[in-house]
Amino acid sequence: MKVKYCVLLIIVFGACTKPYVANIKGQSVGFLVVEGYINVSGTTTIHMSRSTGLDSPQYIPELGAQLVIESNNGGSIPLTEAGNGVYSVDGLNLDPTSQYRLQILTAGKEYLSDLSTVNITPPIDSVNWTANSSGVNIFVSTHNDLVQPGYYQWSFNETWEYNSGYSSDLEYQNSELIARPLQDLIYTCWRTDSSTNIAISNTEKLSSNVVYQYPLTQIPFDNTNKMTVKYSILVKQTSLSKDWYEWVQKIQRNTEQLGSIFDAQPSETGGNIHCTTDPTEMVIGFIGTTTETEQRIFIRRSQLPFARIYTGYESCTLNTSGLDPASLASEFSTGFYIPVQLVYANGIAVGVTSSSPDCVDCRVQGGTLTKPDFWQ
Repeated sequence: MKVKYCVLLIIVFGACTKPYVANIKGQSVGFLVVEGYINVSGTTTIHMSRSTGLDSPQYIPELGAQLVIESNNGGSIPLTEAGNGVYSVDGLNLDPTSQYRLQILTAGKEYLSDLSTVNITPPIDSVNWTANSSGVNIFVSTHNDLVQPGYYQWSFNETWEYNSGYSSDLEYQNSELIARPLQDLIYTCWRTDSSTNIAISNTEKLSSNVVYQYPLTQIPFDNTNKMTVKYSILVKQTSLSKDWYEWVQKIQRNTEQLGSIFDAQPSETGGNIHCTTDPTEMVIGFIGTTTETEQRIFIRRSQLPFARIYTGYESCTLNTSGLDPASLASEFSTGFYIPVQLVYANGIAVGVTSSSPDCVDCRVQGGTLTKPDFWQ
Protein backbone atom coordinates (compact mmCIF):
# COMPACT_ATOMS: atom_id res chain seq x y z
CA MET A 1 0.00 0.00 0.00
CA LYS A 2 1.34 3.39 -0.96
CA VAL A 3 0.22 6.31 1.19
CA LYS A 4 0.32 9.79 -0.27
CA TYR A 5 1.63 12.11 2.43
CA CYS A 6 0.54 15.71 2.02
CA VAL A 7 1.55 17.82 4.97
CA LEU A 8 -0.23 21.04 4.00
CA LEU A 9 -3.94 21.03 4.85
CA ILE A 10 -6.61 23.47 3.74
CA ILE A 11 -10.18 22.81 4.91
CA VAL A 12 -13.16 24.85 3.78
CA PHE A 13 -16.40 24.17 5.66
CA GLY A 14 -19.96 25.30 4.99
CA ALA A 15 -20.37 29.01 4.41
CA CYS A 16 -16.96 29.95 5.78
CA THR A 17 -15.12 32.25 3.41
CA LYS A 18 -11.66 31.95 4.92
CA PRO A 19 -9.72 28.71 4.43
CA TYR A 20 -8.18 27.04 7.44
CA VAL A 21 -4.44 26.52 6.99
CA ALA A 22 -2.84 24.05 9.37
CA ASN A 23 0.01 25.53 11.38
CA ILE A 24 2.79 23.06 10.61
CA LYS A 25 6.18 23.99 11.89
CA GLY A 26 9.35 23.61 9.88
CA GLN A 27 9.80 22.09 6.49
CA SER A 28 6.48 21.17 4.85
CA VAL A 29 7.65 19.07 1.92
CA GLY A 30 10.52 16.74 1.14
CA PHE A 31 10.28 14.47 4.18
CA LEU A 32 11.55 10.95 3.57
CA VAL A 33 8.58 8.55 3.61
CA VAL A 34 9.34 4.88 4.28
CA GLU A 35 6.62 2.23 3.90
CA GLY A 36 6.88 -1.49 4.55
CA TYR A 37 8.15 -3.92 7.17
CA ILE A 38 10.82 -6.56 7.69
CA ASN A 39 9.31 -9.97 6.93
CA VAL A 40 11.72 -12.49 8.44
CA SER A 41 10.04 -15.46 6.75
CA GLY A 42 9.68 -14.39 3.13
CA THR A 43 9.92 -11.27 0.99
CA THR A 44 10.65 -7.85 2.44
CA THR A 45 9.55 -4.90 0.28
CA ILE A 46 10.15 -1.25 1.19
CA HIS A 47 8.69 1.74 -0.68
CA MET A 48 10.50 5.06 -0.31
CA SER A 49 9.31 8.46 -1.49
CA ARG A 50 9.27 12.15 -0.56
CA SER A 51 6.30 13.99 0.91
CA THR A 52 4.60 16.69 -1.15
CA GLY A 53 2.22 19.55 -0.43
CA LEU A 54 -1.54 19.28 -0.66
CA ASP A 55 -1.52 21.95 -3.38
CA SER A 56 0.44 19.64 -5.70
CA PRO A 57 0.18 16.03 -4.46
CA GLN A 58 2.27 13.53 -6.37
CA TYR A 59 4.37 10.42 -5.86
CA ILE A 60 8.08 11.26 -5.83
CA PRO A 61 10.09 8.03 -5.51
CA GLU A 62 13.38 8.02 -3.63
CA LEU A 63 15.90 6.56 -6.06
CA GLY A 64 19.47 5.35 -5.70
CA ALA A 65 19.33 4.57 -1.99
CA GLN A 66 21.07 1.71 -0.19
CA LEU A 67 18.95 -0.31 2.23
CA VAL A 68 20.26 -2.95 4.63
CA ILE A 69 18.49 -5.12 7.22
CA GLU A 70 20.64 -5.25 10.37
CA SER A 71 20.26 -7.62 13.31
CA ASN A 72 21.32 -7.12 16.91
CA ASN A 73 23.80 -10.00 16.54
CA GLY A 74 25.75 -8.22 13.80
CA GLY A 75 24.28 -9.78 10.65
CA SER A 76 23.21 -7.68 7.66
CA ILE A 77 21.26 -8.29 4.45
CA PRO A 78 21.12 -5.72 1.60
CA LEU A 79 17.95 -4.96 -0.35
CA THR A 80 17.91 -4.59 -4.14
CA GLU A 81 16.48 -1.55 -5.87
CA ALA A 82 13.66 -2.51 -8.24
CA GLY A 83 12.82 0.98 -9.53
CA ASN A 84 10.19 3.60 -8.71
CA GLY A 85 11.29 3.80 -5.08
CA VAL A 86 10.85 0.06 -4.42
CA TYR A 87 13.55 -1.97 -2.62
CA SER A 88 13.21 -5.66 -1.80
CA VAL A 89 14.87 -8.94 -0.87
CA ASP A 90 13.36 -12.40 -1.36
CA GLY A 91 13.60 -15.69 0.48
CA LEU A 92 14.43 -14.47 3.96
CA ASN A 93 14.56 -17.04 6.75
CA LEU A 94 15.87 -15.03 9.68
CA ASP A 95 16.17 -16.01 13.32
CA PRO A 96 12.85 -15.05 14.96
CA THR A 97 14.53 -14.65 18.36
CA SER A 98 16.75 -11.79 17.16
CA GLN A 99 15.92 -8.11 16.77
CA TYR A 100 16.13 -6.24 13.48
CA ARG A 101 16.24 -2.73 12.08
CA LEU A 102 16.57 -1.03 8.69
CA GLN A 103 19.52 1.13 7.67
CA ILE A 104 18.98 3.61 4.82
CA LEU A 105 21.72 5.53 3.05
CA THR A 106 20.53 8.20 0.62
CA ALA A 107 21.67 11.64 -0.57
CA GLY A 108 24.61 11.70 1.83
CA LYS A 109 22.48 10.90 4.88
CA GLU A 110 21.95 7.88 7.09
CA TYR A 111 18.61 6.80 8.53
CA LEU A 112 18.03 4.02 11.06
CA SER A 113 14.86 2.45 12.38
CA ASP A 114 14.68 1.31 15.99
CA LEU A 115 15.54 -2.32 16.71
CA SER A 116 12.32 -4.32 16.86
CA THR A 117 11.39 -7.77 18.14
CA VAL A 118 9.84 -10.24 15.69
CA ASN A 119 6.06 -10.49 15.96
CA ILE A 120 5.02 -14.07 15.16
CA THR A 121 1.86 -14.12 13.03
CA PRO A 122 -0.63 -16.96 13.54
CA PRO A 123 -2.27 -18.73 10.59
CA ILE A 124 -5.40 -17.29 9.05
CA ASP A 125 -8.35 -19.36 10.25
CA SER A 126 -10.54 -18.57 7.27
CA VAL A 127 -11.27 -16.20 4.43
CA ASN A 128 -14.94 -16.41 3.52
CA TRP A 129 -17.64 -14.39 1.82
CA THR A 130 -21.32 -13.61 1.61
CA ALA A 131 -23.26 -12.25 -1.34
CA ASN A 132 -26.52 -10.50 -2.00
CA SER A 133 -28.10 -8.77 -4.99
CA SER A 134 -25.73 -5.78 -4.71
CA GLY A 135 -22.32 -7.37 -4.21
CA VAL A 136 -19.91 -9.62 -2.33
CA ASN A 137 -18.51 -9.05 1.16
CA ILE A 138 -15.23 -10.77 2.12
CA PHE A 139 -14.21 -11.51 5.72
CA VAL A 140 -11.11 -12.82 7.48
CA SER A 141 -10.86 -14.62 10.81
CA THR A 142 -7.86 -15.53 12.97
CA HIS A 143 -6.88 -16.33 16.54
CA ASN A 144 -3.78 -16.80 18.69
CA ASP A 145 -3.94 -18.77 21.94
CA LEU A 146 -0.36 -17.87 22.92
CA VAL A 147 -0.69 -14.11 23.47
CA GLN A 148 -3.35 -11.57 24.38
CA PRO A 149 -4.06 -8.96 23.17
CA GLY A 150 -3.35 -9.32 19.47
CA TYR A 151 -2.73 -6.59 16.91
CA TYR A 152 -3.29 -7.44 13.25
CA GLN A 153 -3.01 -5.90 9.81
CA TRP A 154 -4.24 -7.36 6.53
CA SER A 155 -3.51 -6.62 2.89
CA PHE A 156 -4.61 -8.50 -0.19
CA ASN A 157 -4.10 -9.04 -3.89
CA GLU A 158 -7.17 -9.49 -6.07
CA THR A 159 -7.04 -11.34 -9.38
CA TRP A 160 -10.02 -11.79 -11.65
CA GLU A 161 -10.80 -13.34 -15.00
CA TYR A 162 -13.05 -11.47 -17.40
CA ASN A 163 -14.07 -11.53 -21.04
CA SER A 164 -14.31 -8.69 -23.55
CA GLY A 165 -17.59 -7.69 -25.14
CA TYR A 166 -17.00 -9.66 -28.35
CA SER A 167 -14.75 -12.57 -29.26
CA SER A 168 -12.65 -11.82 -32.33
CA ASP A 169 -11.87 -14.76 -34.62
CA LEU A 170 -10.22 -12.61 -37.30
CA GLU A 171 -7.33 -10.26 -37.93
CA TYR A 172 -6.85 -7.70 -40.70
CA GLN A 173 -3.35 -8.06 -42.14
CA ASN A 174 -1.88 -7.12 -45.50
CA SER A 175 -5.24 -5.83 -46.76
CA GLU A 176 -7.09 -9.08 -46.05
CA LEU A 177 -8.87 -10.95 -43.30
CA ILE A 178 -7.14 -13.99 -41.81
CA ALA A 179 -8.03 -16.38 -38.99
CA ARG A 180 -6.71 -15.13 -35.65
CA PRO A 181 -4.15 -17.60 -34.22
CA LEU A 182 -5.17 -19.21 -30.93
CA GLN A 183 -2.22 -17.63 -29.14
CA ASP A 184 -3.42 -14.20 -30.25
CA LEU A 185 -6.99 -14.46 -28.93
CA ILE A 186 -7.87 -11.27 -27.05
CA TYR A 187 -11.18 -12.30 -25.47
CA THR A 188 -10.13 -13.54 -21.99
CA CYS A 189 -7.90 -11.59 -19.62
CA TRP A 190 -6.71 -11.69 -16.02
CA ARG A 191 -6.13 -8.58 -13.99
CA THR A 192 -4.50 -8.14 -10.56
CA ASP A 193 -4.82 -5.23 -8.15
CA SER A 194 -3.48 -4.72 -4.63
CA SER A 195 -5.37 -3.35 -1.65
CA THR A 196 -4.98 0.33 -0.88
CA ASN A 197 -7.01 0.80 2.30
CA ILE A 198 -5.55 0.13 5.74
CA ALA A 199 -7.19 -2.90 7.39
CA ILE A 200 -6.32 -3.37 11.09
CA SER A 201 -7.93 -4.83 14.19
CA ASN A 202 -7.01 -5.63 17.79
CA THR A 203 -8.38 -7.75 20.62
CA GLU A 204 -7.61 -5.39 23.52
CA LYS A 205 -11.24 -5.28 24.69
CA LEU A 206 -11.87 -9.00 24.20
CA SER A 207 -11.37 -11.84 26.63
CA SER A 208 -9.43 -13.87 24.07
CA ASN A 209 -7.21 -13.20 21.09
CA VAL A 210 -9.83 -13.96 18.45
CA VAL A 211 -10.78 -11.89 15.41
CA TYR A 212 -13.93 -13.27 13.81
CA GLN A 213 -15.32 -12.19 10.45
CA TYR A 214 -13.37 -8.96 10.10
CA PRO A 215 -14.89 -7.13 7.07
CA LEU A 216 -11.93 -7.01 4.69
CA THR A 217 -13.43 -5.66 1.48
CA GLN A 218 -16.68 -5.23 -0.43
CA ILE A 219 -17.07 -5.83 -4.17
CA PRO A 220 -20.15 -4.18 -5.67
CA PHE A 221 -21.81 -5.57 -8.77
CA ASP A 222 -22.70 -2.22 -10.31
CA ASN A 223 -19.28 -0.66 -11.06
CA THR A 224 -16.66 -3.39 -11.43
CA ASN A 225 -16.22 -6.48 -13.61
CA LYS A 226 -14.41 -8.50 -10.92
CA MET A 227 -17.22 -11.02 -10.55
CA THR A 228 -18.18 -11.63 -14.17
CA VAL A 229 -16.29 -14.94 -14.59
CA LYS A 230 -14.00 -15.92 -11.71
CA TYR A 231 -12.38 -14.00 -8.86
CA SER A 232 -9.56 -14.81 -6.45
CA ILE A 233 -8.24 -12.99 -3.40
CA LEU A 234 -4.92 -13.67 -1.64
CA VAL A 235 -5.12 -12.35 1.91
CA LYS A 236 -1.88 -11.59 3.77
CA GLN A 237 -1.88 -11.29 7.55
CA THR A 238 0.77 -9.77 9.82
CA SER A 239 0.98 -9.38 13.60
CA LEU A 240 2.03 -5.99 14.93
CA SER A 241 3.42 -4.73 18.21
CA LYS A 242 1.27 -2.32 20.19
CA ASP A 243 3.31 0.76 19.26
CA TRP A 244 3.43 -0.32 15.60
CA TYR A 245 -0.34 -0.81 15.61
CA GLU A 246 -0.92 2.62 17.13
CA TRP A 247 1.27 4.21 14.45
CA VAL A 248 -0.64 2.45 11.65
CA GLN A 249 -3.90 3.49 13.31
CA LYS A 250 -2.72 7.10 13.29
CA ILE A 251 -1.91 6.86 9.58
CA GLN A 252 -5.31 5.32 8.95
CA ARG A 253 -7.05 8.24 10.64
CA ASN A 254 -4.95 10.82 8.81
CA THR A 255 -5.38 9.31 5.34
CA GLU A 256 -8.85 7.74 5.34
CA GLN A 257 -11.03 9.47 7.93
CA LEU A 258 -10.52 13.13 7.08
CA GLY A 259 -13.21 15.06 5.29
CA SER A 260 -14.73 17.72 7.53
CA ILE A 261 -13.81 19.70 10.64
CA PHE A 262 -15.74 17.12 12.68
CA ASP A 263 -13.27 14.38 11.68
CA ALA A 264 -9.98 13.70 13.41
CA GLN A 265 -7.43 16.27 12.33
CA PRO A 266 -3.93 15.37 11.07
CA SER A 267 -1.39 14.57 13.73
CA GLU A 268 2.35 14.37 13.40
CA THR A 269 2.90 10.87 12.14
CA GLY A 270 6.61 10.53 12.83
CA GLY A 271 7.47 6.89 13.45
CA ASN A 272 10.49 4.87 14.56
CA ILE A 273 12.92 5.94 11.82
CA HIS A 274 15.50 8.61 12.58
CA CYS A 275 18.07 10.55 10.57
CA THR A 276 21.38 9.96 12.33
CA THR A 277 23.07 12.57 10.15
CA ASP A 278 20.60 15.29 11.14
CA PRO A 279 18.56 14.36 14.25
CA THR A 280 16.26 17.37 13.69
CA GLU A 281 15.07 16.04 10.32
CA MET A 282 11.61 14.50 10.38
CA VAL A 283 11.12 11.05 8.81
CA ILE A 284 7.73 9.48 8.16
CA GLY A 285 7.56 5.72 8.61
CA PHE A 286 7.58 2.79 10.98
CA ILE A 287 9.62 -0.33 10.28
CA GLY A 288 8.38 -3.26 12.33
CA THR A 289 9.47 -6.88 12.14
CA THR A 290 7.06 -9.75 11.69
CA THR A 291 6.23 -12.99 9.96
CA GLU A 292 3.47 -13.24 7.38
CA THR A 293 0.72 -15.79 6.79
CA GLU A 294 -1.64 -15.94 3.84
CA GLN A 295 -4.66 -17.69 2.40
CA ARG A 296 -6.27 -17.67 -1.05
CA ILE A 297 -9.85 -18.33 -2.06
CA PHE A 298 -11.72 -18.40 -5.38
CA ILE A 299 -15.26 -17.26 -6.17
CA ARG A 300 -16.96 -18.32 -9.41
CA ARG A 301 -19.80 -16.49 -11.07
CA SER A 302 -21.90 -19.65 -10.85
CA GLN A 303 -21.69 -19.47 -7.02
CA LEU A 304 -23.28 -16.02 -6.86
CA PRO A 305 -26.98 -15.22 -6.64
CA PHE A 306 -28.77 -14.00 -9.72
CA ALA A 307 -27.81 -10.35 -10.23
CA ARG A 308 -26.95 -7.94 -12.97
CA ILE A 309 -23.16 -7.61 -12.83
CA TYR A 310 -21.38 -4.75 -14.54
CA THR A 311 -19.05 -5.89 -17.32
CA GLY A 312 -17.72 -2.61 -18.69
CA TYR A 313 -19.03 -3.51 -22.15
CA GLU A 314 -22.66 -2.48 -21.76
CA SER A 315 -22.43 0.25 -24.40
CA CYS A 316 -20.63 -1.86 -27.02
CA THR A 317 -22.15 -2.29 -30.48
CA LEU A 318 -21.28 -4.15 -33.67
CA ASN A 319 -20.74 -2.71 -37.14
CA THR A 320 -21.18 -4.72 -40.34
CA SER A 321 -19.21 -4.10 -43.51
CA GLY A 322 -18.66 -5.79 -46.87
CA LEU A 323 -15.79 -8.09 -47.79
CA ASP A 324 -14.55 -6.27 -50.87
CA PRO A 325 -11.07 -4.73 -50.55
CA ALA A 326 -12.35 -1.15 -50.44
CA SER A 327 -14.81 -1.91 -47.63
CA LEU A 328 -12.21 -3.78 -45.62
CA ALA A 329 -9.65 -1.00 -45.99
CA SER A 330 -12.19 1.63 -45.00
CA GLU A 331 -13.20 -0.30 -41.88
CA PHE A 332 -9.89 -1.67 -40.62
CA SER A 333 -6.88 0.18 -42.03
CA THR A 334 -7.04 2.93 -39.40
CA GLY A 335 -7.13 0.54 -36.44
CA PHE A 336 -10.29 2.16 -35.08
CA TYR A 337 -12.13 -1.15 -35.46
CA ILE A 338 -11.22 -4.82 -35.02
CA PRO A 339 -12.90 -7.55 -37.09
CA VAL A 340 -15.02 -9.92 -35.02
CA GLN A 341 -16.75 -12.61 -37.11
CA LEU A 342 -17.82 -13.29 -40.65
CA VAL A 343 -21.47 -12.88 -41.59
CA TYR A 344 -22.95 -15.74 -43.62
CA ALA A 345 -25.98 -16.02 -45.88
CA ASN A 346 -26.89 -19.43 -47.27
CA GLY A 347 -23.50 -20.72 -46.20
CA ILE A 348 -21.59 -17.99 -48.03
CA ALA A 349 -19.60 -15.23 -46.28
CA VAL A 350 -21.18 -11.93 -47.26
CA GLY A 351 -19.80 -9.53 -44.65
CA VAL A 352 -17.89 -9.09 -41.42
CA THR A 353 -18.81 -7.63 -38.05
CA SER A 354 -16.46 -5.35 -36.14
CA SER A 355 -16.25 -3.21 -33.05
CA SER A 356 -13.84 -0.83 -31.34
CA PRO A 357 -10.74 -2.13 -29.50
CA ASP A 358 -12.21 -1.28 -26.09
CA CYS A 359 -15.04 -3.71 -26.85
CA VAL A 360 -12.96 -6.51 -28.42
CA ASP A 361 -9.50 -6.45 -26.84
CA CYS A 362 -9.76 -7.34 -23.15
CA ARG A 363 -6.32 -5.81 -22.49
CA VAL A 364 -7.81 -2.33 -22.88
CA GLN A 365 -9.37 -2.78 -19.43
CA GLY A 366 -5.96 -3.31 -17.89
CA GLY A 367 -5.68 -7.09 -17.96
CA THR A 368 -3.17 -9.50 -19.44
CA LEU A 369 -3.63 -12.52 -21.69
CA THR A 370 -1.35 -14.64 -19.49
CA LYS A 371 -3.18 -16.95 -17.10
CA PRO A 372 -1.63 -16.84 -13.59
CA ASP A 373 0.18 -19.98 -12.47
CA PHE A 374 -2.11 -20.35 -9.44
CA TRP A 375 -5.32 -20.10 -11.47
CA GLN A 376 -7.73 -22.99 -11.00
